[in-house]
Amino acid sequence: MKERSIEVKVGLLILVAVGLLATFVLVMGQISFQPKFTIFVDFDNPGGLASGSAVRIAGIKVGKIDEIQYRGGERNPVTQKREPLVRVKVSLEKRYHQAVRDNSLFYVTTQGVLGEQFLQIDPGSADRPILPDGGVVRGLDPPRLDMLLAEGFELLHTSVVVLRENRQQIAEMFEGLHDTLRGTGEFFKRNQDRLDRIAESAEKLTTDSDELVKAIRGRYVDSPQITRILDRIDQTTAVVSRDTEPLLKDAREALKTVSGPEQQAKIKSTINDIAELANRAKAAAVDAQAIVAHIRHGNGSVGALVMDEQLYDDIQELARDLKHNPWKFFWRE
Repeated sequence: MKERSIEVKVGLLILVAVGLLATFVLVMGQISFQPKFTIFVDFDNPGGLASGSAVRIAGIKVGKIDEIQYRGGERNPVTQKREPLVRVKVSLEKRYHQAVRDNSLFYVTTQGVLGEQFLQIDPGSADRPILPDGGVVRGLDPPRLDMLLAEGFELLHTSVVVLRENRQQIAEMFEGLHDTLRGTGEFFKRNQDRLDRIAESAEKLTTDSDELVKAIRGRYVDSPQITRILDRIDQTTAVVSRDTEPLLKDAREALKTVSGPEQQAKIKSTINDIAELANRAKAAAVDAQAIVAHIRHGNGSVGALVMDEQLYDDIQELARDLKHNPWKFFWRE
């Protein structure tokens, strides 16, 4: 009886240990008995993902990676384009199915800086359809830090090799640059007074140009004399246009009463002269108005000089440039 009692106690102890071990495995492994559904995520490079890696939504584990398949870059028979190299089989709990839409984002990230990599899912829009069981989506490839380091090392190594092999040429280049800068400094030092005079002359040129443009504009565009001349021409044209037709009519009536051919010829000649004078007055008025309008619109040499603000700005810019860079008088590229 004592031996049997000891055996029962040992058996109970073993059963308790096994139960505790099973519970520990279930808790630490986060094993769930919830119903699941499967989706497939394609990558060209899934990074450090491995079978059994966690799948999370908003930081909550919702599933795991069941399998990672290498597809070898198969071609799509419809589009004839290369398919992604890797397809990841993902098992998710059914209760989170509503959060996985056809526009959800699938990408690889890590817990902290050096933590374990896992697949993160950003839920899609609520108005989009739910991704069906067995659906295939395209994931975002993680950044290739290893490739970045390799290419950076290669670039640095190439730069070092180039500097080492062209050390003499680089030294000569810097010596030439040093001589050029020193010569330029000595040139400015020797010609300091001359450069100051050039800057003053350029500034005076700007002032004179500004005054010239203002004088021309006041003389030929905004001048009251021009306005009075145009008004008088308009008045003369109006008077001539008003009185010419009655005068011609009276002349024709008078011509009918004249019997002699010589007198009729003289009257006709006078009428023609009056008509020609009226036409010339009209033409002169039109030409004067056209000239002033031409100038005011900035057309032609005088119009560009008087009305074009760009010309004035160019002169100011030239003076400013010469003031700050007077060496351009002595250096030609």
